[in-house]
Order: sequence, then structure tokens, then C-alpha cells
Amino acid sequence: GEKLKAWIVKFKKMGSSMGCAADKPAESKKEPEVKETKAEVKGEEVTDTYGAYKDPEDSDMDDFENLEKGNVIALEDSDDDDEEEEGEEKADAKVALPATEDEGKGWMAVKPFIGALVAPTDAPANNPDAPEEKLVPEWVYGYRGHDCYDNIALDSKGRLVYPMAGLLIAYNAKDHKQQIIRGHTDDIVCLSQHPSDKDIIATGQVQTISLSGYSKKPFICVTNVNTGEQTKLPERHRRAVRCVTFSPCGKYLASVGADDNNSIIIWEWATKTKLAETKGDVNQIKTIEWSHKNESQLMTVGVKHCFFWTWTGGSSIKRNRALSGRVGIQTYFSLRFGADGNPLCGSKKGELIQFSAKKRTPKVIGDFHRGAMFAITSLKDGIATGGKDGKVCVLDNDFKKKWELKFPGKVRSIHSNGSQLAVGTHKGCIYIVPESGATEVPPPLVRGHFEGEVWALKVLDGMFLTAGEDNLVCRWDAKEHKLLSTGKVSSKAKVPKTRRRYGVSTTSRFHPCRCARAVSTSPDGKHVALGRNDGKVAILEAKSLKIVKVVNLNSISKRRISNQKGNWIEAMEYSPCGKYLAVGTHGMVVALCDVDAGYKCVKALTSHNSVVTHLDWSADSNNIRSTDKGYELLFFDIDAKNIKKSKQNPYASKLKDVKWATHNCVLSWETQNVWDSNMDGSDVNAVDVYDGKLVVSADDHGNVNLLRYPVLELGNKKNIFTGHSSHVTSVRFSPDGKYVFSAGGNDKSIIQWRVESA
Repeated sequence: GEKLKAWIVKFKKMGSSMGCAADKPAESKKEPEVKETKAEVKGEEVTDTYGAYKDPEDSDMDDFENLEKGNVIALEDSDDDDEEEEGEEKADAKVALPATEDEGKGWMAVKPFIGALVAPTDAPANNPDAPEEKLVPEWVYGYRGHDCYDNIALDSKGRLVYPMAGLLIAYNAKDHKQQIIRGHTDDIVCLSQHPSDKDIIATGQVQTISLSGYSKKPFICVTNVNTGEQTKLPERHRRAVRCVTFSPCGKYLASVGADDNNSIIIWEWATKTKLAETKGDVNQIKTIEWSHKNESQLMTVGVKHCFFWTWTGGSSIKRNRALSGRVGIQTYFSLRFGADGNPLCGSKKGELIQFSAKKRTPKVIGDFHRGAMFAITSLKDGIATGGKDGKVCVLDNDFKKKWELKFPGKVRSIHSNGSQLAVGTHKGCIYIVPESGATEVPPPLVRGHFEGEVWALKVLDGMFLTAGEDNLVCRWDAKEHKLLSTGKVSSKAKVPKTRRRYGVSTTSRFHPCRCARAVSTSPDGKHVALGRNDGKVAILEAKSLKIVKVVNLNSISKRRISNQKGNWIEAMEYSPCGKYLAVGTHGMVVALCDVDAGYKCVKALTSHNSVVTHLDWSADSNNIRSTDKGYELLFFDIDAKNIKKSKQNPYASKLKDVKWATHNCVLSWETQNVWDSNMDGSDVNAVDVYDGKLVVSADDHGNVNLLRYPVLELGNKKNIFTGHSSHVTSVRFSPDGKYVFSAGGNDKSIIQWRVESA
């Protein structure tokens, strides 16, 4: 007994010396009452610098170098770091590889939320069979223009052909119909059209990280968009297929990979035969082009790279470096062979430079763009160029300017079918203008999000809302598949440059106040609320999508850090009664904002021990359930008479028969086993339930999954649907259950799926 007492005294002294109060009682878990929060309602105001930083010079680093280690594919040019509103140059963002099967089973065995799962009275039984219903992609919103070049075409019917995520789209603007073509397993990053058969399109993709964590090599598909016939070439490249081009006869195809040597391969594509292969260059190759005058001659340009290649039909390809002359060694983004057989190159400085096909000597034709010249296309009597300055310049055969037009965004791609020009910009827009000229920019035929990731999705009756990390909130017509209106996430004119790694993990170069990951609409239809990456809520007038209030919720955070400005928001819902807006923040709190009091935070629910990721209101507005990254499922009683008395309800059994207005919480009784055995808790990003019949889930592997309700046992069969090339961040049923909408994170696409019975 004496030894035990001495040991206890010694232990207390040790605890005291380490700053621990070993003899103090444990803190109560009672929900603290907030008399007055310091959350403020202000106009748009940005006074911090968010780690302001400016790269002193451009960097032409290869974005594919570390792909095999799990890094995100980024094809963005390095000439963008001087844009004040978008911040510094892009950095590689890492993608977490899937958990091993043992890791997945370990997490499934623990299930920290298991104690909060209580079956409702008269609960339906588990049905392990896959549902009879299927999902068919009806419409894909968006265009990948933010980091690719020369990736649009017009087919024999005048349809726009372009990539989005892992899908190839053929869009008929007259009938407003899409043909959605599958075949790829990841992002399509390059495209080329057959010289004679305008319906044959070659596309290349990036490599895919499989569920087991192993990488699958990228490949090329040659597709006839009219018949749907598709030829998949063998997987011979690594990391990605950067660019492709057809030979003048159309029989051969040349492609460039993203390996360390930017390898070049020549194919006889119809027979899937690799004819020749050689090392390209250690510097990044931006594009490859075949001479229409000399079928044995090709050319590649890129980062401080300009080479002529000779292929005579054998297994070898001969390389000759272009002479730099007075032009000097430059970076080129675009390339076309002119009518005389001499190649025309667009430089990073905006100059059009002509090389002699025989002597390989350069000559400056003119300076047509301010900034890089990203696109060149051949016309009947000249060429058209597009650049970083947003201009399209049409030149005659003597390189005299005939007309020009400035577009809102950097021009990445231009294509001509003899009468029309298709123009693609980095802002995810595609325009059609007559080749003869135009005085005004027409409305875009295709539009989407273009920067960072897309998380925020709210589906209503006949329409839906999205918000991204590109300072855009969009209202879409789900029936007509059209963009109705747009607004801004932040109306601040100027913001400091910012390091992307501050706060939220994102690939966006926009300031956190211009990025949103949550959106909700008030039941009366008057307001749209956006949860921003700077920890603030922006309230927009629903009709105009103009910001009327900004509410700062950073001050109520539980996180004990010196800078309370990174508590970004990804969970938010209005109460069905319309009186309150519940906001789940990365400050580990659920804030209740009083709508009638100007969205003042009147109560902070602080029971969570990790960042809040999802929340739901009960249909009667009396309860909230919410989940966090620590895999807790918590319930709260909401006292409408005295909101400050709202608190956590630790007795889940008392709420087992509550009807929930939404089904956002991934951790719930009805969705408790939506994971596969090789997944961990973070691999499922979103779920939704329709009418107690179907469950839809979105996962990190780019899949949208359909299961029977409820999902009570591990191993329930599901129907898996692909199309996204990134982690699917959000998924929602339409109110009538006829459609499912999904948002792809880094691929920035929205796919509208039609629910069909077998």
C-alpha cells in the first residue's frame, strides 16, 4: 500500500512537470452555451495576404514527372503566373492511393460511428442484390480547356467534338443533342482529327491509378463518331499521351508520351501496329505535326524544343534540331505546316515564327499576341491564331491581318471546317464564329467550371446549382441542359496573391474567398448560400445571384491555431422551416445562423472533435445529424423557442424514427456499408437516398454507384458507372428520382444521369 501511494505521488509530479493537470477532473462533455458569438456580417473584405507569394520567374517543369508516385496530372502551361487574381503557378497536388484490402477491413472493423446506428421501427431488411435500375449518362456539362491545347474539332455533320473528363462528346448545336462516347478510363488530354474522314478522331489519355494502387499505362483510342466504331491502340506510353497527329494520308498516327524522354511512336492505327519509336527530348513536347507536303517529315515543338523528324517507313526515326538563328532558343506552344510546306510556330512571346522545311532556319513573321500563342489552325486562304491575350487573329497567305476578335479567356484551341471557326478557351467555353469574321463574341455553346475542384452541388426541381473554385456559381436548366445564369463567389475586385497550400487542399490558384465547396437554397427561394474556403458564408439574392451579405464564421472555431481564417466550409443546409442555416465548418463546429436576424450566428454546436463534412436536418426542423472526418455521427436537438438551448442528443435510439429532409450524411444507418472491403472511411465522398428504394454513392475512384436501400451488410452488390476521371465529390437524386447528378472534383465536370429500369 505504501509503495502504491508513493507511485501515485510520483506520477502526479511527472504530470505536473509536463504541463498536465493529472489531479484535475475530466472536462464535461456538456454542450457549451454561446451567449453572443463574434461572427460578423460584413461586406466583401479581404485584408489578409494568405501567405502572399510571387514566383520571380516562369518555370517550365514537366507536370507528369511524378505521376507514378500518385500525383495529379496537370497540363497547365507555365505562362500564367502573372495573373493577379489567380495567384501563383500551379504545384503538383498529391492524390491519396486507395487503401489496401487489409487497411480497408481494419477500418470497417472499427467503425467509430457504430454506436450511433440504430435501426428504425419496422426497418426494411437488407437486400444484397444489385438494383434493377441503371444509370445512363444523358448530358455532360463542361469542356476541358483549362490545361490542354488543340483539342476541339468539327465533324462531317458540323458537330462539335471535344473531351470532358474521360468522355468524348459530339455536340449538335442545331438540335441541342449530345452523343457521349466512352472508351477511355481517365482524363482525355489530346485530340486529333483525320485529314480526310472528319468523323475519325484520335484521343489520348493520362494513366490510371487502379483500385489496388497500381498504375495502368495510358492509351490512344481512334473513334468514328458517326458509327461509334472504336480502335484502342496498345498501351506503349507512360504517364500520359501528350499529343497525337495523323499523317496526311490518314493511315498513320504519331503520338508523344509523357515519360522522361517524351518518347515518340508512329502507329499504323487500323492494325494497332507500332511501326517506330524513338526518344523525343528531355524537355516537354507541347505538340507534334505531320507535314502535308512531305509525308516523311514531322516536327515537334515545346519547352525550349524545336525538332524536325524524318521517318521513311522503317523502324527508325531520324532527328534534326531546328536552327535558332537570331530568334534564339524559345518555348513554343503551337504548330502548323503552312500552304508552302514550311512550319509555322507560335512562341511563348506571342510571335509567329516560320521555319524553312529544308534549311531548318527561322524567320519572325510578326508579333500578333501579347503573351503566348497557344493555337494555330490552317484556313483556305491563310491561318488563324489564338493566344493568352484572348484574341483570335485571322491572317491571309501573306500574313496580313484580316480581322481579329477578343474572347473572354485565353484561347487554347481553334479549329476550322472551311466556313466556321470553333474557339475553345481556358475558361471551359467553346464558341462558334464565321470564318469570314465577326464584330461581337457570340454566347458560348459549351460552358463549365474551369479551375480547382467542383464540390458544391444542389439539385432542385427542374434545375440545379453548382459552385466551384473558379469564382463561379452557376444555375443550370436540367431539362433543357442549358446554363441559365451565373454569379460570383466573391465580388471583391482585387485580392492578394495566395499560396494554394494555405487552408483547404485544392489545385485552384484562386484566392480562398473566391472558392466555394458548399451551396444551399432557402425554402422560400429567395436566397442562395455559399460555403467558401476562407471560412465565410456568402448570401446571394437567388434571382440575380448577387452577393448581399458575407458572414464570417472563423471566430467560433474550436481549432486552437493562431490564424483562424482557414476553417473552410463543405457542409451546409437550410432548415425545412426556413428559419435557420446550419453550417458545418472545418473549425469543428456546426453554426446555426438566424435568417431573419441577418444570418447572425446565434448558436455554435461544438460537440464534434474533427472537421464537419456532412449534415442533415429533420423534416420537422427539430433535429440535426452531422458527421466529421473522425467518423463520428452526432445528433442535436434544436430548440426553436430558445435556439441557444439547442444541444447534442447522445441517445441515438430516441431519434431512430426521425424523418430526415435530406440524406447527405455518409455515416448513417441506411448507408452504413456503402464501402468496399478495400476502402477506408474517406473513400466515399457523398451519398443520397431516393424514396427508401435506392442509394447512390460517389467515391474516390471516379465511380457513381447505385445500390438497394438500405445498405446494411458489407458486400452488397451494386451497379458501378464510370465517366468521371477524378474523385466524385457530390452526388444527388432529382426530387422525382428520374435523374442523378454527379460532380467530378478535379475533372470539373457535371454529369446528368438518367435512371432507367432494366
